[in-house]
Amino acid sequence: MSQPVRLEFAIFQKAIPIEFQAYLSIEHRAVLKQMPDFYAAVGALIQGKPAGVTLIHLPALGSQRTAKLLDINIDQAHRRQGIGLALMNQLCLLLRKAGVHELTVEYLRSEINQPKVSAFFQACGFDLSVPGIYVYSSSLQVPSEFPWVRSLSLPDSFTTRPFYSISPEEREEIQAGLGEWYPSILDPLAEEELIDKSRSVFLRHNGEIVGWLIFEHFDDKTILCKTMFVRTLFQRMARGVALMAEASRRLSLDPVYSELIFFVEAENQPMVKFIKKHVCSPHIKEEILWRSQKTLH
Repeated sequence: MSQPVRLEFAIFQKAIPIEFQAYLSIEHRAVLKQMPDFYAAVGALIQGKPAGVTLIHLPALGSQRTAKLLDINIDQAHRRQGIGLALMNQLCLLLRKAGVHELTVEYLRSEINQPKVSAFFQACGFDLSVPGIYVYSSSLQVPSEFPWVRSLSLPDSFTTRPFYSISPEEREEIQAGLGEWYPSILDPLAEEELIDKSRSVFLRHNGEIVGWLIFEHFDDKTILCKTMFVRTLFQRMARGVALMAEASRRLSLDPVYSELIFFVEAENQPMVKFIKKHVCSPHIKEEILWRSQKTLH
């Protein structure tokens, strides 16, 4: 007669046992070498042996009491047995007892592979997942072959110069414009220590800064396009697209990098539509950062 399945749960703070860490993604394993105080995990055990784990980012004291689900994974041998749902229910029970009001999640999947993940979270009581950010990656050579990249150029009244060309007065002007003529998410001075100041550029019109294109190092062969912004007046004139074209031509000759990653916020529908019509191709990989949330009653 088979032995009944014994499912148990364990809560981890300060450190996660190595046998549970094996279920987490590589980037989270790296963080957990010194587990931050605001991280916690719940592990699932079957017959006393690790079978899966979920990792969360706890809300700050005095905040809106929203926790973020960072990772969940069940051992391949125990999937499709309700272990993931049971683990999520246990996590939500513990969070409710701790006074957490909401649990959010973000995950990166292609549009084709996303439905299964979304169905799991919906089964766990989450809202229908919606796109948050469209993420694209390709060789630096691919964009340089697009017809609009080859043909578009900026008028003579516009100039592009490296990030490090910014003057103290221009820096003050940009800082004063935060939240006024550009949103905080497009702040070109955010995390300045990470910016590639030779490849990132400011766009000037008749000498006045009206936009920027900010790049960061991603890995040894990949550069990340972090932020692109052009003032509203010049967006209507397609100066942002011309700035992208100029940058694409320049990067195709880059001596260091060979790959590119860039992303577009889903709420920026005009740019999303432009990318899908004029950029997406079989040579460009598209993934989407999906978002969902669950209210903890």
